[in-house]
Amino acid sequence: MAKPKEFHKYLIDSSSKNHVTQEDYLNSPACAFLKYVIEAKDAVELCKNKFPKNQNGTYSSDSLASIQHITAAMIPAIMGHFETFQRYLFAGMFENSVYLQKFDVGIFLNNLKKEINLEIDVARLSSYRGSNISVGLLLADNLNNWQWGEKVNKYFGCFGLKNAAGHTQSFYSNDDKERSAVLWQLRNSIVHTGGTITRPDAQKVKNLHEYGDKQIVFQNTIIYEIARKLHPLIKNSTFRMKDIYLHNLRNDIEVTTRKKIEDMFKVSSTASVWLR
Repeated sequence: MAKPKEFHKYLIDSSSKNHVTQEDYLNSPACAFLKYVIEAKDAVELCKNKFPKNQNGTYSSDSLASIQHITAAMIPAIMGHFETFQRYLFAGMFENSVYLQKFDVGIFLNNLKKEINLEIDVARLSSYRGSNISVGLLLADNLNNWQWGEKVNKYFGCFGLKNAAGHTQSFYSNDDKERSAVLWQLRNSIVHTGGTITRPDAQKVKNLHEYGDKQIVFQNTIIYEIARKLHPLIKNSTFRMKDIYLHNLRNDIEVTTRKKIEDMFKVSSTASVWLR
């Protein structure tokens, strides 16, 4: 048996292509998130395929309990990446706003200040010394409430972009907000209240009203369904911003710069059928 070590000593360097990196999120937030959610789904499916079953094909009680623990633990990881997707897309849009036709950073910041008390944490800012971090990420890192779909809509709405018809576009649809609200509350209940949906927490989300005081135990297909249902949600929200953002780009942008901006809104997945 290996000699016990302090917790931080168990961290290892990894260059595996199976790990989604910050660089992936910088290049294409949607692709990075969908890559992770597929990895999460595949990890759970691999466990399910390897766990012992009864002679009739059902899982043993020990296997079923293990699957339930693994699926519950996967929800916070997925939602952590979900937040990263939102923040990096917002950051990329701000970083490239210098290429927009009529973008006024003063108006943008005034709009943002209506949604949040915007104060840059200097100590937090100083931690980025010597790095090549973008201004957009610094800004996104100082915003909170990324778990509220309506607040996220307002953050993206601060850009004030309009389409050819003169209309603005929301990042999330109402259905997107309802679906993500359930996942966020499940995540919060797993992380903060030991896997129990308290009565007050159940009242925060319409679709969870009847689950107050219930322990979070999932059917073993939950991660598969999350991965499947998040594909169109990510695609549609990203494309809404893509259409309106590209419409507002200047016409004199270099081809390589435009390609980089277009790639920021790219959406692809190994499970391409879920994007149809």
